[in-house]
Amino acid sequence: MRLDTDSDIIDLDQTTWELMWAAEAAMPTSISALRQARFESILDLPRIQKSYSDKTFVVIPPVMRILQCATSNGDQRVQVIIPVVQGLSQRQRKSKQQYFELVDWQELKLPSAEETTR
Repeated sequence: MRLDTDSDIIDLDQTTWELMWAAEAAMPTSISALRQARFESILDLPRIQKSYSDKTFVVIPPVMRILQCATSNGDQRVQVIIPVVQGLSQRQRKSKQQYFELVDWQELKLPSAEETTR
């Protein structure tokens, strides 16, 4: 069920809403394809982490941040990479990648790429 989106109520632009709906629609196929490629959880996916001296990947919209406090500026410093796998189209992969860039990975406390081995 898709609800109407009102950017005045929830501070997201229409492009971000459309991205979220497209990524959600692709979720069942995406998860299946990633699991078949032996990526069982988010911890199995490759990721890049940038230091605080580097430019951030993206600024997470305030409504998407886990901790919506004054100290959080929304800088995305962790990028989870959706790999090319059989059964996942380029369009689905791109949609998932864009969606994952809106997730507040840093506040989810994912271990760094160096701490996790596949």
